[in-house]
Amino acid sequence: MIAIIGIGLLCSGLNTKAFACTTAVISGRATIDGRPILWKNRDTRDTNHNEVIQWNDGKYKAIAVVNAGGKSAVWMGVNEAGFCIENSVSRDLSAEGEKKGPGNGGFMKLALETCETVADFKRLLEETDKEGRKTIANFGVIDAKGGAALFETGPYKHLMFDANDPATAPDGVIVRSNFATSACELPAEPAPEQITEIASHDRYLRACSLLKKPDQPKISFDYVLRNCARDLCDAELAAIPGSVNSTEGSLPERISTANTISRSFTVSVAVFHGVRPGEDPRLTTMWTMLGEPTFTIAVPCWVSSSEVAVQLTGSRGSRLGELANSLRTWNYVNEEDTLRGAGMPELWSKLWQVEDKIVEETLRKREAWLKTEASTDELTKQHQAAVAEAYEALESAFTTAKQKALDQPSAPLPDFSLPLATTPVTK
Repeated sequence: MIAIIGIGLLCSGLNTKAFACTTAVISGRATIDGRPILWKNRDTRDTNHNEVIQWNDGKYKAIAVVNAGGKSAVWMGVNEAGFCIENSVSRDLSAEGEKKGPGNGGFMKLALETCETVADFKRLLEETDKEGRKTIANFGVIDAKGGAALFETGPYKHLMFDANDPATAPDGVIVRSNFATSACELPAEPAPEQITEIASHDRYLRACSLLKKPDQPKISFDYVLRNCARDLCDAELAAIPGSVNSTEGSLPERISTANTISRSFTVSVAVFHGVRPGEDPRLTTMWTMLGEPTFTIAVPCWVSSSEVAVQLTGSRGSRLGELANSLRTWNYVNEEDTLRGAGMPELWSKLWQVEDKIVEETLRKREAWLKTEASTDELTKQHQAAVAEAYEALESAFTTAKQKALDQPSAPLPDFSLPLATTPVTK
């Protein structure tokens, strides 16, 4: 009995909101096109300045989202073999004693440099179990051979959950927030009543409700981009009227995002659209949002592009991400977790119209490239064009918001300083 109480306290007490991500691994058997999907909403209060980097220091070239100016740790990425990885912090996997080896972000960078498949990642975990790591995470991974799995990973041990195994994942979907079922002595898919004391249970249950509906059609990557990453719900886990998952009605004047999937400290998102076995792994697409998803636009990134678009880079924060951060700051109440509803529908209609166009054009080209072969120049051109279009839309929204504030002299003015990124932008 004492051990069980200890586990319960650990699972409920150590999942702080400083690092609070929502993730899912989706097998190809659950998707509309038979290709696996990997998703992460990255939540952190440490920094909201992110950028995308590309490097070629290991066995495989890779691209990933990192803290701006940070190169030693990555938070979601893909390599040229089509291997993708992301994580959510799970402090209930901690072990006593001093640890050595890489932490969550460093270990993911190592995996991107060395792994081709989910099986390779499993072997890497088995090898590093011996000497240990500083990892306390649920790692989600997919590959270009159909692999899709989640690994609950502590410093000296791990447990694999295979999304392709109907016994483990009946729906082909594995969702995690910030707890590990193995640490909490729970089944692979815990029932709601089993996790009510766990701090992140609300986001877990909400993500499950979006991805595991009884009448759910096959899942598409753009559904995850729009309807999962940007979900806003109330305390009863029902979609907020007027939001993306409840288009009827009007948004309330104030919306608490303390326990929603898209929240005030969601700093970036990645949705990986994989390939089928036999297809070109270079076409695995990292759809990336820099900034809170409510205020930004998703853009396609490929490791085989010749370079990352300049609007996504910057040692002090990317230009695109900082524009989204400014819009976010102006639309929250005194930097609290309360979103102002006024003005959001107008902003969403503008940003999402641009995103829809980018998604449609990119998907059309990707389907053609899957039948032939995409050149580096073609991938780079589409990446650059999509990012430029997204940046222009965000810059326009920034200008409009600034003018509206200036037209209301009685209201306190937002900070109109330029974004922090130091890299000049060329359109």
